[in-house]
Amino acid sequence: MRISHLLVALFLLAGLCLLGEMVWHVGMTDLLTSFGAVGWWMVPWILLESVPVVLHTAGWAVCFPPRHQAVSFWHLALVRLAGSAINQVTPTATLGGELVKVLLLEATVPRAAVTATVVIDKTSATLAQSVYLALGTWYLTGRLPLPVTVQRGLGLTVGLLTLGVGSFVVVQRYGFLSKLLGWLSACKICRARLERWRQHLLPLEASLAAYYMAHPWRFGLSLGLHGSAFVFNSLQTFLALRLLLGAGAPSVAEAILVTSAVAALDQVFFFVPGGLGTAEGVRFAMLSTLGVAQVSGLAFGLMARLEGLVWNGCGLLAYAWYTRPWCGLRRVQAIASSSPSLPRRRGKRP
Repeated sequence: MRISHLLVALFLLAGLCLLGEMVWHVGMTDLLTSFGAVGWWMVPWILLESVPVVLHTAGWAVCFPPRHQAVSFWHLALVRLAGSAINQVTPTATLGGELVKVLLLEATVPRAAVTATVVIDKTSATLAQSVYLALGTWYLTGRLPLPVTVQRGLGLTVGLLTLGVGSFVVVQRYGFLSKLLGWLSACKICRARLERWRQHLLPLEASLAAYYMAHPWRFGLSLGLHGSAFVFNSLQTFLALRLLLGAGAPSVAEAILVTSAVAALDQVFFFVPGGLGTAEGVRFAMLSTLGVAQVSGLAFGLMARLEGLVWNGCGLLAYAWYTRPWCGLRRVQAIASSSPSLPRRRGKRP
């Protein structure tokens, strides 16, 4: 644990140094001038993020079977914000926040069922992002003079990602993972441990298979809602660049390119807590390749950082609220009240 904490501190320090070097390079005066061009328009631009939040939450809501839709939309939105915030502030490759979602909802929905919804939603969001990147790549190849090697690289990356996510959907639908564990345990390879894992997986896979069999149209709706959120992110990028650069801002096609590249590269630097320095550096580099002044590229990165601080702050507040001691006691009581009572023994006490 000490080594992992040291690595996190080192990555955080490296990101901070990178951010400081970029600010020093462009100059604080020019940077403040760029922010002055945006002015109070920053506030409504940050509030625009509420649209993707609602769309992503709706995409998760339809991953619940009808019998488990007792959770309110407002509650789901807060839990999702909490999970997203944990993903941002911890180097867990967007997995730590998914565990938080399960823990915050298991009082109202059985653990296997809520885990299944989180897995389905994560699959849906990733597949929607892959489709968005694929369509964005196809759109860009006809409108931007990208080299052939870049086009092939983008196409191959998006194709492999889509194939991988699609295969994961098939694995969920037919329960191939538990079958694989059963086959390995039959071969006497760590038999006891594999069988224990398999028994833990069976309820989850049953929930996954039941959802895909009974509600395939709901999965399609979830894809559409997540995809709409990613499309709106491109609009946010375009509006931010218009606020910074006015009529000289990049086109819609170039805004889609920036959004797609940022979405892909942000995942590469997951080990840096909060993407400090790397998130700004990705936007700085992408806009520089499009001929945008470096100070404007860094200002755009800092706008995105400020937006993230606001919404991740809301998520952390939601997480703190739901993990208060009295909330934990309430969850325990809810679990106890939903579980069947044990039969009492008859007879005299010794």
